[in-house]
Amino acid sequence: PHEVPWFPQDIDHWNARWVAMHLIEELSRHAGHADIIRESLDGATMYELMAANEEWPETDFIKRWRPSAEVR
Repeated sequence: PHEVPWFPQDIDHWNARWVAMHLIEELSRHAGHADIIRESLDGATMYELMAANEEWPETDFIKRWRPSAEVR
């Protein structure tokens, strides 16, 4: 719809590839924002969460995430 301000005036439609890539880009951007908020709340990085979820063996570099004993 050319009457909406965000629609480019030089094209008539978006192709499916552009829409799919735009959705992936937007979802990944917002998932990253949510991850920053989550990390600030529980202190866990993605690797610690993956190690806990998939039960990776602990190493000097990666420890499994465990919830703290304190209740917030």
